[in-house]
Amino acid sequence: MKRCAILGLAVLAVAPASADPVELSAFRDLPRPAPTLQLTYGEAPSQGIDVFLPAGPGPHPVAVLIHGGCWSAAAAGREQMRHLGPELTRRGIAVWSIGYRRANEAGGGYPGTYQDVGAALDRLVDAAGAHHLDLSRVVLVGHSAGGHLALWAVSRGALPAESPLYATTRLVPRAVISLGGVGDLTSFARFVPVLCGPGIVERLAPADKLSEVSPASLPPSGVPIVLVSGVFDRLTPPWVAHDYARRLREKTGTAPRLVNVSDAGHFDLVTPSAPAWQAVRNLVEASLEHR
Repeated sequence: MKRCAILGLAVLAVAPASADPVELSAFRDLPRPAPTLQLTYGEAPSQGIDVFLPAGPGPHPVAVLIHGGCWSAAAAGREQMRHLGPELTRRGIAVWSIGYRRANEAGGGYPGTYQDVGAALDRLVDAAGAHHLDLSRVVLVGHSAGGHLALWAVSRGALPAESPLYATTRLVPRAVISLGGVGDLTSFARFVPVLCGPGIVERLAPADKLSEVSPASLPPSGVPIVLVSGVFDRLTPPWVAHDYARRLREKTGTAPRLVNVSDAGHFDLVTPSAPAWQAVRNLVEASLEHR
């Protein structure tokens, strides 16, 4: 590992052994075990939560996983993250993997997608006692579109009270780890139709609502933020994280931690056999250590 400075931002460069980036087809083919249990917080099939529980009495630290997929129902939902459940539970970390109505689902987009993320997090607070979960040791981990939603979730308490997305903050995580996520929707919106198809960005982030849904436009929550990028990511290249970090630095004088993983693509960050996952797992574990 080595530290360097890019555009005045602190960057940690992680260099795993050289390997070809994981392709979407290989990621899709990963075996995905069933969760310990599934919970619901709404009537739509996507309004559910996969829970993976470690052995032992707890209380267990919690990794909240938020899946990607272009905010679109054309991609798999929370089931795409099930392969990470055993990866974390064998290390004593419970997994709370949330689904949400996507932008092109009935009830999704603005405000439904965001309200679902908030409701799934609130459900964690309500269910923690029954499942022996330690709410003082929680980390949000979002991949791709889920990285955007994780960054958004920690700032929803700063929204205007009249916004349909406003909610009292009931859960304060130790950190937010965005894996190839989007923090500045204003600058990234023009790429969404190419990557995700027509109509997604208009439903997810109407022009007059960008200030409510783009994390870069929201007041920082004070929660530590880590932005992890694969150097070979063709979908959300490292400049996407740098754009968001720059916006935060201009606004607050401080910047999130940037981690660029060499030889990694978009899906390496959530593929257990890829060296990049080891770096991600270390970040998750470090954020949940006893203090």
